[in-house]
Amino acid sequence: MKLFCWLGTFLALAVLYPAQAGDKGKGDAFDAAKLPGTWKFVSGVKNGAKLGEEQLKTQTVTITKDKFTLKSPDATFVMKFELDTKKSPVGIKLEITESPFGPGAKAAGIIELKGDDLRICYAPLEGDAPKTFEAKEGSKLHLFTLRRTK
Repeated sequence: MKLFCWLGTFLALAVLYPAQAGDKGKGDAFDAAKLPGTWKFVSGVKNGAKLGEEQLKTQTVTITKDKFTLKSPDATFVMKFELDTKKSPVGIKLEITESPFGPGAKAAGIIELKGDDLRICYAPLEGDAPKTFEAKEGSKLHLFTLRRTK
C-alpha cells in the first residue's frame, strides 16, 4: 500500500503544471491552463505489472495553480513540481512536500495532456526520466493515465 501511494503521488504531481510541449502539432501541444481541476486514475502500470482498477478508483488528484494533492482512503500527498517545456515530451521533476512518509522524495518523468486524459511516466526515487510512455517489466518505471472528472 505504501508503494502504491507513492506511485499515485508522483503521478498526481506530474499533472499539476505543464506548459507547451513544442511544435509537434496542434493536437500535441501541452496546455497548462487545462490542468486545474479534479482527476481520477484510469490505468496504471508499475515495472510491467498492471495495477487493478479497485486500487486506482479510490484515489483522487486535485490540481490547483501551484500544487497538486493526491487523496486516497489511507493518506494524503502534496507535491511541488518543475517542468522542462523545452523537451518533447514535456519533462517534469517532482518533489513531495507533505506525506505520511515525510517530505523530500523526488522523481523525474514525462507528461502528456490530450483532451481530458493526462499521462505521466516517471522513474521513482530519483532515477533518470524515461524517454517514452512505457513501463515495461524490468524498467522500474511507473506509467499512469488520469481522466478529468466532469
